Amino acid sequence: MLIAVLFVGMIPSVSAQDVLSAEQQEQVAENVNNFIYDLNLSERDKPAFKEIISDFFVGLAALRATRFSKKTNKKIIKALVKGRDSRVKGLLNKEQYKVYKARAKERKANIKKFMKQR
Repeated sequence: MLIAVLFVGMIPSVSAQDVLSAEQQEQVAENVNNFIYDLNLSERDKPAFKEIISDFFVGLAALRATRFSKKTNKKIIKALVKGRDSRVKGLLNKEQYKVYKARAKERKANIKKFMKQR
């Protein structure tokens, strides 16, 4: 628990710009825009969704700047994902959330594939 508190305290000092190259930032922005399109979000919901995704990436960037153990990193990532998913669930309707979860499953499979290739 103490590690999580310390980690959360670091989040404001790290941004996605500190970790991602300009090309990677552009790719992430394009992916988020495609995701928003797939979810068919209203103009009112788009800023809130982008904020949720941005907060998640800032959390990942802060985590990358730490030297926690692999086990601790996994716990923090799980907490970040759970927080992101609960915030998104409150924003989306049932159909949109189904699309969101399908994309999450696809992302998870891609991450596993990437990790195996490393």
